Amino acid sequence: MKAPQVGVVIPIYYGRAYLRSTLESVFQQTYDGSILVIGIEDGTSAAEASGDICREFPMQYLALSQNQGVMACRRAGAERLMDVDYLAFLDQDDTWHPNFLTEMVRHLEDDRDLVFVVANARLTEQGQGQLLYHERIPSLRLADLKVANQIVSPSQVLMRMARWKEVPWSESLSGGADDWLLWLFMLSNGHRAQYVPDILLDYRVHARGAHSDRDRMSQSERKVVDEWFLRLGFTHRDQRLFYGRMAFDGVIEGLHGREWGDVVQSLRQGIRDPWALWSAFLFRARHKSQGLV
Repeated sequence: MKAPQVGVVIPIYYGRAYLRSTLESVFQQTYDGSILVIGIEDGTSAAEASGDICREFPMQYLALSQNQGVMACRRAGAERLMDVDYLAFLDQDDTWHPNFLTEMVRHLEDDRDLVFVVANARLTEQGQGQLLYHERIPSLRLADLKVANQIVSPSQVLMRMARWKEVPWSESLSGGADDWLLWLFMLSNGHRAQYVPDILLDYRVHARGAHSDRDRMSQSERKVVDEWFLRLGFTHRDQRLFYGRMAFDGVIEGLHGREWGDVVQSLRQGIRDPWALWSAFLFRARHKSQGLV
């Protein structure tokens, strides 16, 4: 049988420092099937654009004249790869191990009920070689994922293109939590995902990385909760539990860092909804006892 075709979208924004190694990791895959790759330059200035690097590889390259945000790039790339079986979004500063696609496709082929799979990763640069998931692993149950996003990067994920095509949104949040919204939608209507414990990529931790701006990420997550939860069929209680979890985590992180102002602010937020704060405590306690993130 012919191996499934995989499409890979790589958003690029001032990415020359890392892009070549990222592309090399894609074209060094051991996967037997066809791999179609497109790089989307997201309004990078002409002097810093990466077209010359992309032209070293057998791939498509598209340069947007203005910066539109990473999810807009992913969508633009996916629209040009609609005939593939599986879809991946690889960040410009991450690298896949040679067997990433072979292993991820195998899991999706073995279980047709899965809509996406998530791999473990090694943290590099400032991550100093640690594992992304070590003592605890992510829960990919929708009931848990809507309380807290446990997937750090889309680079870890391979998804079914058929499910991606069903995504109904007409806008991008462009704030950092777009991928969380995607996972929530893909798991709605009873669909499942699976965690793959194998270390299949290197996730680069550095000051310019998207996850370093925690305030921006938090604001984007709140926008998902406020604007999308009810549209996805979630409830007001789901929204309350998310905010209770935010308050509970704020207290714990503030205590660990001795940031007393953050502790007080989080407590004030939490006591406005005691049920949500208590439910968040139970959520975190259950995850800790079960070895979940």
